[in-house]
Amino acid sequence: MEAKKYFESMTELFGVVPRQEHYACMIDLLSRAGKINEATELVNTMPFQANTSVWGALLGAARIHKNVELGQCAAEMLLVLEPEKSGTHVLLANICTSAGMWGNVAKMRKLMKDGQVKKEPGMSWIEVRDQVHTFIVGDRSHSRSDEVYAKFDELFNLLYKAGYVPMVEMDLHDVEQGEKQRLLRYHSEKLTVAFALIATRPGAPIRVKKNLRVRVDCHTALKFICKIVSREIIVRDVNRFHHFKDGSCSCGDYW
Repeated sequence: MEAKKYFESMTELFGVVPRQEHYACMIDLLSRAGKINEATELVNTMPFQANTSVWGALLGAARIHKNVELGQCAAEMLLVLEPEKSGTHVLLANICTSAGMWGNVAKMRKLMKDGQVKKEPGMSWIEVRDQVHTFIVGDRSHSRSDEVYAKFDELFNLLYKAGYVPMVEMDLHDVEQGEKQRLLRYHSEKLTVAFALIATRPGAPIRVKKNLRVRVDCHTALKFICKIVSREIIVRDVNRFHHFKDGSCSCGDYW
């Protein structure tokens, strides 16, 4: 692995002692490559206490590789360091959902319903002609909301025809199935992209910012949308940039 060679050369060739940030990057790279045992071994042997970057990388790897045991361990450590972060509960619930562990998912839903875990509302925004336009899930406060919803409904029909299937099982809201579908359908980044399609010139790249991590369903939908409308869509979420083009994302579906 080329990255590992560079990491080791820091000390062996250049006399540079890796800092915690370097270890976090290496653990992230090993996790991305599916080398979970090597990643966890590095966590256990590095000369630092693992921070949120390290445990976040392992939690992301657990989701990608459907490793429930690793996900639970990483989530527990993250919740010790950042107990107020609802995103950790959501990501762990997604891992349990993928593994069919419905009892654990129900526990997460109960925590959120009882108010023990406060979920920060997702918010996305875009700047068009020097004005910032902000959307939240199901938002209808924008002056052009009727146009935005009509545009996304039009897109939604095209998404279905292209093979997109909403991931309703990933939604943790304790509401009826129909309401879950509605909430999932109108997530903030989807509304923001729909607005961009009616407010910017044809073919122009769409640049969106989001205050939380992009959800799996929205990530999948945006891959379909960029191909359907022949536009590049760049989303900056709380973790990284996602560059959607021709039906794929620059993150390689790992984030």
